[in-house]
Amino acid sequence: MSRYPLITIFLLLCIFSNAQDLSMLKKEKPFTMRGSLSSTANIYSISGKESTRDPFNYLIAGNVDISVYGLHLPFSFMYSGQNISYAQPFNRFGISPQYKWIKAHLGYRSMNFSSYTLAGHSFLGAGVELTPGVLRLAGVYGRFKQKTIPNSTNPLDTLYAPTRKGYSFKVGVGSNTNYFDLIFLKIADDSLSFDLSNPNQMKLPESNMVFGIHFQFKLSKKLVWETEGALSLLTKNMNDQLLSDITEPIIKRMNETFGLNSSSEYSTAWNSSLMYNAGIYSIGLQYRRISPNYQSFGAYYFNTDIENFTVKGKFTAFKRKISVNGNLGLQRDNLKNNKASSSVRVISMINANYNSGKVFSLNTSYSDYSINQRAGRLPLNDTIKLYQTNRSITIMPMLTFNKGQLQQVVQLNAMLTDMIDHNPNTALNSEVSSRVIMLNYFLNHSKLEATFMTGINYTTMSSAFMNQALYGLTTDVGKSFFSGKLNSNISISVNKSEYQNEPGWVNSGSLMLTFRPHKKHSFKMNIIHIMNNYPNSSTVKSFRETKSLFSYVYRL
Repeated sequence: MSRYPLITIFLLLCIFSNAQDLSMLKKEKPFTMRGSLSSTANIYSISGKESTRDPFNYLIAGNVDISVYGLHLPFSFMYSGQNISYAQPFNRFGISPQYKWIKAHLGYRSMNFSSYTLAGHSFLGAGVELTPGVLRLAGVYGRFKQKTIPNSTNPLDTLYAPTRKGYSFKVGVGSNTNYFDLIFLKIADDSLSFDLSNPNQMKLPESNMVFGIHFQFKLSKKLVWETEGALSLLTKNMNDQLLSDITEPIIKRMNETFGLNSSSEYSTAWNSSLMYNAGIYSIGLQYRRISPNYQSFGAYYFNTDIENFTVKGKFTAFKRKISVNGNLGLQRDNLKNNKASSSVRVISMINANYNSGKVFSLNTSYSDYSINQRAGRLPLNDTIKLYQTNRSITIMPMLTFNKGQLQQVVQLNAMLTDMIDHNPNTALNSEVSSRVIMLNYFLNHSKLEATFMTGINYTTMSSAFMNQALYGLTTDVGKSFFSGKLNSNISISVNKSEYQNEPGWVNSGSLMLTFRPHKKHSFKMNIIHIMNNYPNSSTVKSFRETKSLFSYVYRL
């Protein structure tokens, strides 16, 4: 048999497209090619401080996507100086052909059964999804992790990982809006991929089994209940010969059937929500609990040791001119009460918007995230106790004037952000505040194909270690020529700066030109000049910096 059976399968199935319905195959084009070739040159100069970039570099790149009856074969390459890299589909490819209620996954693919079981982890193998009538059946088998190849120069630099293989299947009934699924997953390290003679290999062979449930019921036209749950059994050493000491009755019954041992441990994850949607308003309740160290080898990452309860809602009024949405949540950790301390977080957020439909509109938001540490297994030292609040307020009123082909907008944006430390022993070194105020005027003339913007801004940031105030003027002008083939833009920003009570200027200017003489050809030039000038400062460096970019793109 071929050493590379997946390539053989690929050649036999190359007429299929990625997630292509075979019943529509006659309508597919037999061959198409899309993509682009590009070349870019960058010129960089700086005076006043040491440069960290090359004064000149260039990049030649290409991206080509060849399609055979809808099957996409991407190819890309990059060349910069003496370095060259390329990527082609035959070292990582996958197809998902579909016919009516049958869908297959072959090669490098990913599938999703639920958030806590098989949740988008890529694999090399085969999978299938069957949805005949009310049945919901799916299964997958493959390699979920490939053995790492040691660094021959310095083996200690290699983060060792063995080959990991396994399977998962789902059995359920229902439709897209009402369903009930049972899920099982078993993935384990391949013992043959372990080099027991290697003294640097410290990892033990692990295995993971997960039993999951996922359902959603539309209790009425407006009320939906959805729940996901999972029980994970993690064995940290498959070679351990001692019997499992888990006393949980349900787990004890699994000892003989699933080969648990003294290194096995279990954890759970749950997420349930109840949503009521009445059109102009909605309200929802959500509960989530993930045990400490919860794992599923079919997913990449979890935030563990958390329990939270959230209430969220929204409503509109006055023919949707006013809309308000927000949520309020309470979260805690240390679910097993085995940490030295625990923390409780309060999370609140609200957005309110008003749109008159004519001239005036207003967007506002408020968020407040607080964390309060409490004593856990050990008494809590009040000197270093963590009790902080992150608060943010944003207000953005806007006036819009439309007259023929002329549009004018006046916009004010004010934002306040504070990190408040309620512990007087640490507040001095941890509190941070910032204020941002911007008043901008925009003008757009569609017939002249021209835009204009000017605005003033004021920004401050203060902490125990840094204080800075920045205020100034920004202007931007854009114009199109030759029916949009040539686009130009000039921007200038002049700002007075006070950094640690040292006065100075932070100015910048940019010029951008884009020329598209043909749909296949595009030229671009972008020049940016930045000037930081602190003439009387011995601590803040003055410098001038110029970045220039020239590029050409050819579209296939």
